[in-house]
Amino acid sequence: MNILHRTAQLTGMRAVQLHGLGALASRLYVYLSGFLALFLMAAYVSPSDFGEYSIYQSVLEVALVVATLGSSLLFARNAATVPPGVRRGDVLRTLAIGLPLAALLSAAVLRIQHLPILGAPFVLLMAALTVFSLMSLRLSYSRGLGLAGLLNLEGGIRSTILVIGVAAFAAWGAELRATQLLLINLLAFLLVGAACMHSRWAAGPPAGRPALGLASQGSATVYSLLMFLLRKSDLLVVAFFMPLGYVGAFKIAFLLAEAPSQFVQAFLYTKTRPMLGTDAAHADGSELRLAKHSFLLGCALFAALAVVIAAAAPLLKVGREALEIFLCMAPYFLLRTYTVHHEMLLALKASMASLGWWALAEVLLRLLSYGAVVAVFPGKPHYVFFIAAVSDLLLYEVRMRALLGFFPLARLVRGSFQRPS
Repeated sequence: MNILHRTAQLTGMRAVQLHGLGALASRLYVYLSGFLALFLMAAYVSPSDFGEYSIYQSVLEVALVVATLGSSLLFARNAATVPPGVRRGDVLRTLAIGLPLAALLSAAVLRIQHLPILGAPFVLLMAALTVFSLMSLRLSYSRGLGLAGLLNLEGGIRSTILVIGVAAFAAWGAELRATQLLLINLLAFLLVGAACMHSRWAAGPPAGRPALGLASQGSATVYSLLMFLLRKSDLLVVAFFMPLGYVGAFKIAFLLAEAPSQFVQAFLYTKTRPMLGTDAAHADGSELRLAKHSFLLGCALFAALAVVIAAAAPLLKVGREALEIFLCMAPYFLLRTYTVHHEMLLALKASMASLGWWALAEVLLRLLSYGAVVAVFPGKPHYVFFIAAVSDLLLYEVRMRALLGFFPLARLVRGSFQRPS
C-alpha cells in the first residue's frame, strides 16, 4: 500500500492536532511581528525612506519568483519521489540562470521608480535576494518532505530581527535610512538562512546532476508570476485611480480579509506530504474532508476579524470605509478558505503547463472585472470582489472538473463524495 495514500486517509478532524495548531500559531506570530515592524518603521523612519524601503521590498518579492524560476512548487512536489526528483544540481542551475535575470528585472523596476542601481542599496538588495532564493528552494524541498515549521516561521523571524534592529537604532538615537533598513533585512535573511542549513529544521536535495526539466521550470516561472500578479496586484490597481485615503482603507480591509486564507494555507503546508499521496481524481470523503475543516476554520477566523474591524472602525479615520470594503471582500475570501485546499492539491498534482493556462484565465477575468466595475461604479472598485467570488467559483469548479474529473462544491452540496463513474 502507498504509505502517502494511507496517510491521506487519516486526515480530517484528526488533522487539527498540535502539528496544525502550531502552524496557526506561527502564522499569528508572523502577522503580529510584521505589524509591529511596520508600526516601528512608520513611527521612526522618515516617510521618504520608509517609502523607498517599501519599494525595495516589493522588488525583492517579485525578483524572488524570477531568481528561483518559480521552482519552489516543483521542489516541493518532487522532493518525496523515489528517487528524489530534485538534486543539488537543480539548485545550482536554477540560481545560475535565475539570479542574473532577477538582477536585470530589479534594475529595470528601480530605474522606472527613479531609484539608483549603482550603490549600496542595490548591492544589499541583490545579496538579500541571493540568500532568500537559496533559502526558499531549501524550505520548499523540506515542505515536500513534510517539514514546514521553519517555512511558516521564517517571515516572523525576519520581522522580529527587523523590530530589534529598528529599536536599537532608535535607542541609540542614530539616523535610520533605507540603506540601514536593507542592511538589517540582509542580516535577518542570513540568520534565517543559517537556520535553514540545520538538518533538524530543513533539508536539502541530495547531490547529483539536475533532474528537473528546463521546460517545466519555464512553465513554473510563468505560473508563479501570474499568481503573484493575481494575489498582489489589487492594491496597485486601485492606487492608480483612487485617492490615498481610499488606498489606506483598502489596504487595511485587504490585510484583514486575506488573513483567514493565509492562516489556512499555513496549516495546509503541514499536510503537503499526505496531499502528495492523494489520488485526487478518485478521492472519497475521508480524503477531501480536510477542505471542509479548513473552511470552518476560515469562517471562525473571519468572524473574529469582523469583530476586530467593527470595533476599531470608529477609532480610525478611514475605519467606516475600511469596514465597508471588508464586508464586500468577505464572500470572495471566505470562498478562498475552502478552495485553497483544492488549489494546493492541483498545484501539487497537475502539470505546470495546465496550471499556467488556468492562472492566465484567472488574471484576465480579474482585469476584466475591474474594468466593468470601474465603468459602472467608478468610486467603488472593491465591488470587484462580488464578481470575483462568482467568476472564481465557476472557474474553480470547471478547472477541477477538467483536471481531476469532479465538481468539488457540487459534491459538498450533495453531502457525499461519490466517485465519478
